[in-house]
Amino acid sequence: MSIRLKTIIGIVLIQTIALAIVVWANLHVLVQSNEQLLAEQARAVAMLSAEPAARANQEGPERFKQEVRRLKESDPRITQIMILEPDADEPQSSTNELFRTVEVQNDTDESTTRVALALDRSTMRSALDSALIRSIAIAGLEILASIAFSLWLAGWLLGRLSGLQIASQRVADGDFSQRLEVEGNDEISDTAIAFNTMTVKLSSLMEQVRNESSRRESIEAELRVAREIQDSLHPAACPLFPEYPKVEVEAVDDPLREVAGDFYDWFAVDDRRLAIVIADVAGKGVPAGLFAAACLTVIRTLAQTGLDPADVLSRANRQLSAQNREQMFATLCLLHLDVSTGEIRAAVAGHPSARIIRTDGKIDRVLARTGPIFGVIPNAEWEETECRLEPQERLVLVTDGVLEARNEQGVMLADDGFDQMLSGVAHLDTKETARRIAWAVRTREGEQPSDDLTVVVMCRVPSTED
Repeated sequence: MSIRLKTIIGIVLIQTIALAIVVWANLHVLVQSNEQLLAEQARAVAMLSAEPAARANQEGPERFKQEVRRLKESDPRITQIMILEPDADEPQSSTNELFRTVEVQNDTDESTTRVALALDRSTMRSALDSALIRSIAIAGLEILASIAFSLWLAGWLLGRLSGLQIASQRVADGDFSQRLEVEGNDEISDTAIAFNTMTVKLSSLMEQVRNESSRRESIEAELRVAREIQDSLHPAACPLFPEYPKVEVEAVDDPLREVAGDFYDWFAVDDRRLAIVIADVAGKGVPAGLFAAACLTVIRTLAQTGLDPADVLSRANRQLSAQNREQMFATLCLLHLDVSTGEIRAAVAGHPSARIIRTDGKIDRVLARTGPIFGVIPNAEWEETECRLEPQERLVLVTDGVLEARNEQGVMLADDGFDQMLSGVAHLDTKETARRIAWAVRTREGEQPSDDLTVVVMCRVPSTED
């Protein structure tokens, strides 16, 4: 049911009840005081008519009769006027007539004359009923006028409010061009002004949202392209060294954002040396990704010249730190594997130690840091560290996103926890080892990981002769 219909029904119902109350109140008053009103009217008429009748009676019967006719003609309610004897009883009122007796002082002596008047009850009731009907009619007209005015006012108000309702619905549907016509200077006009101001601001805000959404979509598209480019920089299969046993290298990375701050790579340095690099740039997102790409490009270019890992880091660091206005840095591990012997030489710039999963399941920590962080100290130097990887053993390299992974209680995995995790995957192959480590770390963190994650696993496959 609409507000308009509810308002009309409510107004009509209230005014009808008011009319009924007025009628009931008048009828109640009439029933309660009808006899009293009749008695008072009869007393008043008797007092006015008794004295002229008494004087006329003193002048003689004929004069009395004339006065009685005159009084009856002047007041139709009078039906009888009579002079009572001093010892006569007062006439009793009947259903049709109401008698009243008045004693009038004679002018000639101190005696009194008793005058009895009879009044017609029906005529008196008719006059009272006419007065009641007139009052009820007036009340009815007032109520009808009130209903008419109320309906007009409700229609006028609801007509103006209906425009607000229609415009509000269109705004809810997304049409922010809606404006209301401002009429007069009242509360509804103030509401219309406020509505127009609101739609102007909403239109402006929606335009900003659309622009922001378009800009965000453009940025997201660019970030997806950047991620694809970054993925394309990742190495494919491990290079083959035909004269030596096969080397397996697998990696898993899981960035928090579209562009990762971690990076890794592997490539052949010469016919028997394999280079592997893994790094973690401070920060996340595009800045970290750009710095990672720059680091990877410089390191790869220098490493392929045949330089040792420490020399590669020193020269690459000088090039990058010279133009590193933002003072970005990375932790990094660059190693060379001699595929013929399993000897590993590495330079480690503040990066977490690597692990070797021995064939008996033992976990050894190797390749500890040999110098400061990379990219921010112009004259930094690194030493080299060595270890040996036997056939079927696996070398595991990770970034801080693994060791600093926290569980629901906020406890970090740390070195000891990572060693225990590796003990649980000692029986798996190279690919499954990398995947299981990444899965276990993300499961530990739950729905809110805190850092990029990268895992690189390398294994020397034994030759058929072994």
